[in-house]
Amino acid sequence: MAVNPEAGTWQTLGLRGDSDWLTPETLARPPRAKSPPRPIDTTLLLAPVVPRCIVGVGLNYRAHAAEQGKPLPDTPPLFLKHPRSLAAPFGALPLQPASAQLDYEAELGIVIGRAVFDCSRSEAAAAIAGWVIVQDYTLRDLARPEMLAIAKGGRGMAPIGPWLTTVDDVTLEDAGNLSIRCRVNGELRQDAGTADMHVGPAQLVHHVARHLPLGPGDIIATGSPAGSGVGMIPQRWLAPGDIVDTEITGLGRLRQQVTAPA
Repeated sequence: MAVNPEAGTWQTLGLRGDSDWLTPETLARPPRAKSPPRPIDTTLLLAPVVPRCIVGVGLNYRAHAAEQGKPLPDTPPLFLKHPRSLAAPFGALPLQPASAQLDYEAELGIVIGRAVFDCSRSEAAAAIAGWVIVQDYTLRDLARPEMLAIAKGGRGMAPIGPWLTTVDDVTLEDAGNLSIRCRVNGELRQDAGTADMHVGPAQLVHHVARHLPLGPGDIIATGSPAGSGVGMIPQRWLAPGDIVDTEITGLGRLRQQVTAPA
C-alpha cells in the first residue's frame, strides 16, 4: 500500500497475489493492477504499530530547553510512557482527572525494526525501520522526575501515526531536516525543525540501547521543540473542546479533540 500524505489518498501497489508483503508464495502469483487512489478515512486508522516499549527523550531541542530556562544536557534524560497510553492518530483525548495542566508536545517518533541492545552506532542506525508522528501529551502539574511515568502515561496520551513511513521514503538524513508544527484550535503553537534537535535519531537509538533492549515496533519519541503550553507567558493548558493538530513534513498529521473526563 502507498500513501500520499499531501493528497490524503492511498492505493494498493499492484504487487503479486493478495498481499503487499513479498514472500516466495506471493512472488509466484500473477501481479495485480494498481488500484486508483482512494480517500483516506481517518476514522478507520489505528496506531500503525503496537510497541512493547515507548521511550521518551527530554530536553532534546535547544529552543525547548531555553524556553524552560534549563541548560541543554550533555546526555538527554530518558523516561518511559506506558504502552497502554497508546492511541489512534485521530480521536478523542479525555482530560485526566488527577491533573489540571494538560499540555502538548509534537515529536518525531523513531520506529525500531529489529532487536538491538548494546550495539554499535552503525547497528543503531540500521535498526531504524521508519518514523511516526508522536504527540507526547503531558500532565505538567505532575511532571516531576519521580512522577514522569504518571505525568506521561495516562489514557490516550500517546497517539501515534498516522502510518509508518519507512526509511526508504524518509531517510535518516532527511529526518534531520523535517518541519514540525502543532496547532491548537487553528492557532500555530509549535513551528520548528528537527535541525534544532540536540541528539539525532541514530545517536538516540545508540544511547537508549545501551541501557534498554529494543525490539521491532518499539518507539523512541525524540523530544519536543519549543512552543508547548508550559513555555508560554502566561502558561496555557488544554481544555475540553480544544482541537490539537500535529504534523511533520512528509509523515502526515494527527488530530485529537480534548473531552471532559469520562
